[in-house]
Amino acid sequence: MKKRLLPVPLILLIPILLLIVVVAAGLYRFSMSDEEILAKFPSTQQKQDEILKAVFSISTPNPWTIEVPDSHAFSFIDTYNEQTEQVTGKYDDGVERGTITIFIKWMLTLSDTDYVSVMSVSNQGSGVFYYLSRFHYDTRLKRMVRKESHLLGDRIQLESLSQSGDHLYVDFFIHGDNQAMIEEPSTPKTAEFQLSSSGVVSLIE
Repeated sequence: MKKRLLPVPLILLIPILLLIVVVAAGLYRFSMSDEEILAKFPSTQQKQDEILKAVFSISTPNPWTIEVPDSHAFSFIDTYNEQTEQVTGKYDDGVERGTITIFIKWMLTLSDTDYVSVMSVSNQGSGVFYYLSRFHYDTRLKRMVRKESHLLGDRIQLESLSQSGDHLYVDFFIHGDNQAMIEEPSTPKTAEFQLSSSGVVSLIE
C-alpha cells in the first residue's frame, strides 16, 4: 500500500507554528517580573540562610563559608546558639577533623561588608586555637567568607575585643611559662591591630 505524503504547505506550516509558540512563550516570560514568576512557582524559591539572617540581617541562600586557617579544608557555619552567642560549623581535612566557632558577642562591624571577631579552631587533639578573623560579604556572589586570620594563642581566655579609630584591641589571658595548659590561663595580654583603608587587618608587633 502506497504511503500518503503530507502536503508540502502543511510540512512548512509545522515549524512556523512551533516558532510562533516559542516566540509567544519568550514574550510572556520577559513581560513578567522575577517576583511574579516566583509567586507563580513558589517551589523554585531558594531557602534563605537563617544564620546570616540572624547575625547580619543578610538575605542569601548561600551559607557562611569558612576556610580553615593553615588548612585546605572548608567549613559551613550551620549552628547558632543564641544563649552563648556563638555560631559553629564542622570541618574535615583528611585525618584531621574539628569544629569552627565564631564568637558573635565580640563581633565588630568595620564597614557595610566587613566584620571582625574572634574565631576558634579545635581538632581531635587538646589544642583550641584562637584567631582574630575578618569576614567579608561579597555582594556579587552573595556569600560571606573569611578573608584573613591572625593567631592569638592556644586555649586562651578572651576578655574583650574593642575598636578605637583604625585600631583594634584584643584583651585575653594566656598560660604563663610555668603554668600547665590544663590550668586556667592567668597571664594578661593585649594584641593590637591596625586597619588599612582597604579593610585589611595588620598585627602591630
